[in-house]
Amino acid sequence: MTHALAEPDDAPTPDRARVERPDSVAAAAALLRDSRGTVLLRGGGTQLDWGGLATDPDLVVDTSELAGVLTHNPADMTASVRAGTRLTDLQDHLAGDNQWLALDPPTATRGATVGGLLAAGDSGPSRLRYGGLRDLVIGVTLVLADGTVARSGGHVIKNVAGYDLAKLVHGSLGSLALVAEVVVRLHPRPAVSLTVAGPADAAQATAAALALAASPLEPAAVEWVGGADFGTLYVREDGSAAYVETAAARTIQLLHTLGVAAHTLPPDEAGGAWYDHAAAVIGATDETVLRVSSRPSELASLVRHAAEAARASGVSLHVVSSAGLGLHTFRLRGSEPAGHAQAMTATRDHAVSGGASVLLRQRPPEVNELVDALGPPPSTAALLGQVKAQFDPAGRLAPGRFTPWY
Repeated sequence: MTHALAEPDDAPTPDRARVERPDSVAAAAALLRDSRGTVLLRGGGTQLDWGGLATDPDLVVDTSELAGVLTHNPADMTASVRAGTRLTDLQDHLAGDNQWLALDPPTATRGATVGGLLAAGDSGPSRLRYGGLRDLVIGVTLVLADGTVARSGGHVIKNVAGYDLAKLVHGSLGSLALVAEVVVRLHPRPAVSLTVAGPADAAQATAAALALAASPLEPAAVEWVGGADFGTLYVREDGSAAYVETAAARTIQLLHTLGVAAHTLPPDEAGGAWYDHAAAVIGATDETVLRVSSRPSELASLVRHAAEAARASGVSLHVVSSAGLGLHTFRLRGSEPAGHAQAMTATRDHAVSGGASVLLRQRPPEVNELVDALGPPPSTAALLGQVKAQFDPAGRLAPGRFTPWY
């Protein structure tokens, strides 16, 4: 069944907040320096539900006007962009030189921006080969809550000047600083992509991901889409025609030894499969969506316990796992908010007890009133609070996002 990708919601704006759209770093710095009160930083608005919900800010800083490609050096394979640039617009610009920013998050189709993706720590299937955005950023310009402009890195891939601020704000959900400009390293667009697919349960998908990681093969993505009992494993090979054909054949052989009857998908079928995969990661608006980061070997155990929690709570479970990375998306669907809350809490508690980290990415409003959005604090909560105090001592940015952790 083909799922329609969710359209981006109209970017939500708190009732009493005023909205400002600075069009330059200087304008953003002046806005934050000359304003008072709490601030919500907003890019494409695709990740505002992640973690705790920002509560009643006085000011919304929208980066839609802080957009555009500043420089693109095809020979050095680098580009600098304003952070409000939509990823899809950047990829269109780079395509003329047969290059791309090796990032394919499902939220890109909903208008996710480069700065927002860095702040959210979002990625996609290609992270297995190319790394996440934190690995692709070589320079960043930030605007702190008091209007101070801070820069690190530069336009050269081996530049190591200054603190690595990009990694610091990666995943901070707008709580530390406004990402204003980003310098990224690029990759050649793959000449050919082939997708190998086969029916597999979570245990088989786990075994396949581990076997592929131990083999000489270098797949661009290893993804499993399934439910409580069964699913489909997808392995994508990118590169030259000769390479991907050989790699696909060897992947099929390896999967057959694990009991997965895999085959190469025709191009149109592969395109549809990856489209459905992106929609499945995002989920529907009436679903509760959890992102679990664990060891790749934990997939089968996590699915088993999540399935038990879902059945006990009267909700259905759908899973999309970057099996090779240990990044798993659990989607819960059901008519009763209490069932969502019960299944979500039980799934998170089990995952955290095993050393995983969990981020609540989406929930219906009725569910939000029944759950602790963040869950138990990590052992690093005190350190994170100290970082927050250094960057934003007045606590202006993303009010409530990490409450009650800090």
